[in-house]
Amino acid sequence: LACGSCLVALEFLRGGVSQLSSGLVQHYYHKELLVLGINGFYFGETLMASLGIKEVYLILYNSLCCIGWAVVLAGGIKTLALGVEEDGLGGSLSNIYAAVSDILIYSQTAALMEILHSAIGLVRSPVVVTAMQVGSRVAALLAIVYAPSAQEQFGAGVMILSWASVEVPRYAFYVAAIVTGDATKKTPFPLFWLRYSLFAVLYPTGIMGELSVFFAAASDAAFGEIFGEAFAKIVYAYLLPFIYFFGSPFMIMNMIGNRKSAFKKRFAKPPPPPRGLVWPVDEKGTRGSTGTNKAILEAAVRAVNPQLADKISRAKGWRFNYVNYLKGLVEEQCKSPQAALKVAEAGLEKAYELFGYVSE
Repeated sequence: LACGSCLVALEFLRGGVSQLSSGLVQHYYHKELLVLGINGFYFGETLMASLGIKEVYLILYNSLCCIGWAVVLAGGIKTLALGVEEDGLGGSLSNIYAAVSDILIYSQTAALMEILHSAIGLVRSPVVVTAMQVGSRVAALLAIVYAPSAQEQFGAGVMILSWASVEVPRYAFYVAAIVTGDATKKTPFPLFWLRYSLFAVLYPTGIMGELSVFFAAASDAAFGEIFGEAFAKIVYAYLLPFIYFFGSPFMIMNMIGNRKSAFKKRFAKPPPPPRGLVWPVDEKGTRGSTGTNKAILEAAVRAVNPQLADKISRAKGWRFNYVNYLKGLVEEQCKSPQAALKVAEAGLEKAYELFGYVSE
């Protein structure tokens, strides 16, 4: 949307207007830039028209978060670079929070929306995992905001730089995934690689920084006055480090698994031409199983319980909730032999309707 128009604005700011009359070449050069800007607006308008309200909202949300974290990252790097000679590496890292505190608070607090997105089915992330990840960040944010001693130690800077270095490519990747319609194969490879590789370094450094903030807050007098000394000691000196000790390896191994799966899909060989009995083509042009399974289950249940079938039809986050509806299906079948037959007949009829056959 903004690519062409930004180029035009940049050239005009650099004195492009005054150069328009300096020669025929420059005239045509700026003419092409103007065309590019108009095409940029046209592309953006076409893109927005092709997306739903949900996609437009997620693009805006992820873009704003990406910008916020980019400002945090730039401010942190600038503070580190300018202060390392005078204050040393540790002293320079300890100054980062003061330089970026406002935008850091806004950017990290905005991540609470990700729990809501997951809970209402706006994204496919599991609610519990998302809540744990965001919750740990919020706990660290509270510690660094209300504990002066936590702000003034090098671990705070390590934590902030690690967070920002992870979040900028993560949110940019989400935007690219929505725009291209395929997070695995159509996103730019550099962005794809960063999304699934940076965690190997930045998760350990981020965890180290967070733990240093926790321990500093636990013994900070100002933090204890606000939240209570007992709370500060129990939660930040014992409970959170205990959770991190067991939870951190799980998070890292989970990302390793995600990376293997994503790279395997990215470089997978194209499937052979369909032959024989085939899954139906979904709205994305692929032969996915989720929509088909949901439609068959809905049709089978509707034969005996229309109310439950309506719930299945409206269900969000299918991959995480379908087991509950399968239990409901079994319960309906167990009510009587006639109910079991009706469910089976309706499900098979829907399957026969949806599936196709491709001859050789």
